Amino acid sequence: MSGCNIVAQNTDYSISMTDVKIPGVIIIGSYNQLIESQGLPNHKFNSTVNPINERCINECGYVSPANVVQCEYLIYDAFEYLHVDDSVQLVFVDLRKINLPIYIDDLEIVKSLNQNKFISKISKKGWWNDECSEYKIGKIESHYCTYIDVNCFHLDYAEDPYSSVIFTFYNTFFNKKIWWIEFPIMRIGGIIH
Repeated sequence: MSGCNIVAQNTDYSISMTDVKIPGVIIIGSYNQLIESQGLPNHKFNSTVNPINERCINECGYVSPANVVQCEYLIYDAFEYLHVDDSVQLVFVDLRKINLPIYIDDLEIVKSLNQNKFISKISKKGWWNDECSEYKIGKIESHYCTYIDVNCFHLDYAEDPYSSVIFTFYNTFFNKKIWWIEFPIMRIGGIIH
């Protein structure tokens, strides 16, 4: 957990990448570990990452990089990684394309999970506050641009208090199952130094 108390919600819990586990999948590691484990990516592209939000720098005492950080996005079938120097971090999981559970702390997420069960589980754990937590309904999802109705639930992220872990669910009449999870970049104590 980060020492900063700035959060997007009024909950006492922030998801940390150190609490995320997927059997046999690299979450945080070296580029060589990723290639040995999952082979070469299907696609990759160069990009840049901005330093953390200025307000957090002032309020938390975080020292940001002097300017943007060069990075590379590595795209696999069900996973997307951010590659900086020799480090990699998982930033996206498409649950339709994997048959593995994802563990966040002791919460198990599988591709058959529907949003009602998800909200029930995270509410019991104190991770969700109906009055203050962020929930969005949308038609244009950020990864596939299929214009399918989706519901996105945003939970606080320990490694960047101005970002959220986003859980995206289908929002169709017959399907309210989870589609994907987005993990923000680890800007505090992570791969962005």
